Amino acid sequence: MTTCLEALAAIEVDPLDLPPGVEAHVKGCAGCSEARVTWLALEDAPAVLAPAGYFEQLPGRVLRKLPSRPRAGRRQPALWALAAGLLAAVGFGGFWLGRANRQPLVEAAYAPQTVELPAALPETPFLEGEDEVAQLRGLTPEKADTVLEGLEAKPAKVPQPAKETKR
Repeated sequence: MTTCLEALAAIEVDPLDLPPGVEAHVKGCAGCSEARVTWLALEDAPAVLAPAGYFEQLPGRVLRKLPSRPRAGRRQPALWALAAGLLAAVGFGGFWLGRANRQPLVEAAYAPQTVELPAALPETPFLEGEDEVAQLRGLTPEKADTVLEGLEAKPAKVPQPAKETKR
Protein backbone atom coordinates (compact mmCIF):
# COMPACT_ATOMS: atom_id res chain seq x y z
CA MET A 1 0.00 0.00 0.00
CA THR A 2 1.33 3.42 -0.95
CA THR A 3 1.33 6.38 1.49
CA CYS A 4 0.45 9.97 0.67
CA LEU A 5 4.12 11.07 0.94
CA GLU A 6 5.20 8.49 -1.64
CA ALA A 7 2.31 9.52 -3.93
CA LEU A 8 3.21 13.23 -3.69
CA ALA A 9 6.86 12.47 -4.47
CA ALA A 10 5.77 10.48 -7.57
CA ILE A 11 3.42 13.32 -8.64
CA GLU A 12 6.32 15.79 -8.46
CA VAL A 13 8.44 13.57 -10.71
CA ASP A 14 5.83 13.04 -13.46
CA PRO A 15 2.14 13.76 -12.79
CA LEU A 16 1.00 12.10 -16.08
CA ASP A 17 2.91 8.80 -15.86
CA LEU A 18 2.36 7.41 -12.36
CA PRO A 19 3.28 3.87 -11.23
CA PRO A 20 0.27 1.54 -10.88
CA GLY A 21 0.36 1.48 -7.04
CA VAL A 22 0.48 5.29 -6.84
CA GLU A 23 -2.25 5.55 -9.51
CA ALA A 24 -4.57 3.40 -7.37
CA HIS A 25 -3.78 5.49 -4.29
CA VAL A 26 -4.48 8.80 -6.10
CA LYS A 27 -7.87 7.48 -7.29
CA GLY A 28 -8.86 6.59 -3.71
CA CYS A 29 -7.32 9.63 -1.85
CA ALA A 30 -9.05 13.01 -2.37
CA GLY A 31 -6.03 15.04 -1.10
CA CYS A 32 -3.54 13.36 -3.43
CA SER A 33 -5.98 13.63 -6.35
CA GLU A 34 -6.31 17.38 -5.74
CA ALA A 35 -2.52 17.73 -5.43
CA ARG A 36 -2.11 16.00 -8.82
CA VAL A 37 -4.62 18.36 -10.48
CA THR A 38 -2.91 21.41 -8.92
CA TRP A 39 0.52 20.20 -10.06
CA LEU A 40 -0.75 19.72 -13.61
CA ALA A 41 -2.32 23.21 -13.61
CA LEU A 42 0.97 24.78 -12.54
CA GLU A 43 2.85 23.12 -15.34
CA ASP A 44 0.40 24.38 -17.96
CA ALA A 45 0.85 28.08 -17.06
CA PRO A 46 3.39 29.57 -19.45
CA ALA A 47 6.17 31.74 -18.04
CA VAL A 48 5.69 35.44 -18.70
CA LEU A 49 8.21 36.69 -21.17
CA ALA A 50 9.31 40.31 -21.36
CA PRO A 51 11.58 41.95 -23.91
CA ALA A 52 15.14 42.71 -22.88
CA GLY A 53 15.40 45.96 -20.86
CA TYR A 54 11.62 46.28 -20.46
CA PHE A 55 11.63 46.71 -16.67
CA GLU A 56 14.60 49.10 -16.77
CA GLN A 57 12.79 51.40 -19.23
CA LEU A 58 9.38 51.16 -17.55
CA PRO A 59 9.76 54.04 -15.02
CA GLY A 60 10.87 56.46 -17.74
CA ARG A 61 7.99 55.48 -20.00
CA VAL A 62 5.45 55.96 -17.22
CA LEU A 63 6.88 59.37 -16.28
CA ARG A 64 6.77 60.55 -19.91
CA LYS A 65 3.06 59.69 -20.10
CA LEU A 66 2.18 61.67 -16.96
CA PRO A 67 1.07 65.28 -17.55
CA SER A 68 3.67 67.84 -16.51
CA ARG A 69 2.61 70.37 -13.90
CA PRO A 70 3.67 74.01 -14.09
CA ARG A 71 6.32 75.10 -11.63
CA ALA A 72 5.32 77.67 -9.02
CA GLY A 73 8.60 79.53 -9.49
CA ARG A 74 8.64 82.98 -7.95
CA ARG A 75 4.93 83.22 -7.20
CA GLN A 76 5.13 81.10 -4.08
CA PRO A 77 7.48 83.35 -2.02
CA ALA A 78 5.41 86.38 -3.00
CA LEU A 79 2.26 84.67 -1.75
CA TRP A 80 3.95 83.75 1.53
CA ALA A 81 5.14 87.35 1.99
CA LEU A 82 1.65 88.67 1.26
CA ALA A 83 0.11 86.24 3.74
CA ALA A 84 2.66 87.15 6.43
CA GLY A 85 2.05 90.88 5.89
CA LEU A 86 -1.70 90.44 6.09
CA LEU A 87 -1.38 88.39 9.27
CA ALA A 88 0.93 91.00 10.84
CA ALA A 89 -1.43 93.84 9.92
CA VAL A 90 -4.45 92.08 11.40
CA GLY A 91 -2.55 91.15 14.55
CA PHE A 92 -1.06 94.62 15.05
CA GLY A 93 -4.41 96.31 14.40
CA GLY A 94 -6.18 94.02 16.84
CA PHE A 95 -3.52 94.69 19.46
CA TRP A 96 -3.89 98.47 19.17
CA LEU A 97 -7.68 98.33 19.13
CA GLY A 98 -7.59 96.21 22.25
CA ARG A 99 -5.29 98.68 23.99
CA ALA A 100 -7.47 101.68 23.03
CA ASN A 101 -10.65 100.18 24.48
CA ARG A 102 -9.11 98.90 27.68
CA GLN A 103 -10.80 100.21 30.82
CA PRO A 104 -10.00 99.28 34.39
CA LEU A 105 -12.40 96.81 35.92
CA VAL A 106 -12.15 98.36 39.40
CA GLU A 107 -11.40 101.95 40.25
CA ALA A 108 -9.29 102.40 43.35
CA ALA A 109 -10.31 104.90 45.99
CA TYR A 110 -7.65 106.16 48.38
CA ALA A 111 -8.57 107.90 51.60
CA PRO A 112 -5.41 108.79 53.54
CA GLN A 113 -5.62 108.22 57.26
CA THR A 114 -4.33 110.85 59.60
CA VAL A 115 -1.75 109.44 61.97
CA GLU A 116 0.45 111.33 64.36
CA LEU A 117 3.98 111.16 63.04
CA PRO A 118 5.90 110.91 66.30
CA ALA A 119 3.83 107.93 67.38
CA ALA A 120 4.24 106.24 63.99
CA LEU A 121 7.99 106.76 63.56
CA PRO A 122 10.29 104.34 65.35
CA GLU A 123 13.24 105.54 67.39
CA THR A 124 15.60 104.55 64.58
CA PRO A 125 14.64 104.82 60.89
CA PHE A 126 16.13 101.38 60.13
CA LEU A 127 14.04 98.29 59.70
CA GLU A 128 15.07 95.14 61.48
CA GLY A 129 16.66 92.35 59.45
CA GLU A 130 17.80 94.59 56.60
CA ASP A 131 21.17 96.07 55.75
CA GLU A 132 21.54 99.45 57.53
CA VAL A 133 23.91 100.87 54.91
CA ALA A 134 21.44 100.12 52.12
CA GLN A 135 18.68 101.76 54.14
CA LEU A 136 20.88 104.78 54.80
CA ARG A 137 21.44 105.25 51.07
CA GLY A 138 17.69 105.27 50.56
CA LEU A 139 17.17 108.25 52.90
CA THR A 140 17.16 111.88 51.81
CA PRO A 141 20.42 113.77 52.52
CA GLU A 142 18.85 115.74 55.40
CA LYS A 143 17.51 112.63 57.13
CA ALA A 144 20.81 110.80 56.57
CA ASP A 145 22.75 113.67 58.26
CA THR A 146 20.35 113.56 61.21
CA VAL A 147 20.80 109.80 61.59
CA LEU A 148 24.61 110.06 61.39
CA GLU A 149 24.68 112.82 64.02
CA GLY A 150 22.56 110.64 66.30
CA LEU A 151 24.89 107.69 65.80
CA GLU A 152 27.98 109.78 66.61
CA ALA A 153 26.45 110.82 69.92
CA LYS A 154 26.03 107.19 71.04
CA PRO A 155 29.19 105.19 71.78
CA ALA A 156 29.64 102.29 69.39
CA LYS A 157 29.76 98.80 70.86
CA VAL A 158 32.97 97.19 69.68
CA PRO A 159 33.39 93.52 70.52
CA GLN A 160 36.51 92.92 72.58
CA PRO A 161 38.74 89.98 71.69
CA ALA A 162 38.82 87.23 74.29
CA LYS A 163 41.95 87.22 76.45
CA GLU A 164 44.10 84.16 76.41
CA THR A 165 44.99 82.55 79.73
CA LYS A 166 48.38 80.96 80.35
CA ARG A 167 48.52 77.56 81.90
